[in-house]
Amino acid sequence: MVKTLPDKYIRKAIYTAINNMVVDGYTIPCYDSRVVGQAKDYYVILSTQSSNVAKDTKCGYKWESNILLDITTIYDVNGNTGSRLLADNILDKVRELTDVLVLDVASNLEIVSQVQSFPSDLVSTNINTVVYRKFLRIEFLIN
Repeated sequence: MVKTLPDKYIRKAIYTAINNMVVDGYTIPCYDSRVVGQAKDYYVILSTQSSNVAKDTKCGYKWESNILLDITTIYDVNGNTGSRLLADNILDKVRELTDVLVLDVASNLEIVSQVQSFPSDLVSTNINTVVYRKFLRIEFLIN
């Protein structure tokens, strides 16, 4: 396979599309793999990512790639009504902004198709916080 691995170009396209987007009056940061600096109570992480060679044609292989975006909102357990509304709204905005991505021209890669899916969300509560996590998986076929 001669084509460049698409992982960094996918992350760059998503980061450029969603970092510091405004949802419900909040500026939502995006991080690559983990939160750095002073953590906010709402953010998106570019989580797990994989790429596989698609050998379905002899004239040139393609990449089958996917990435999982982790949308997180954190609330103080005291006085929390249990609302996932902000997490839902962030997810919907991320879905909208990543619906049609284009990779950097320097990559010499082109997205042939992309599909979004929404795995089950998670809610966790501890003595101090309630954490709502919603997920968006984007699957790509890249030429």
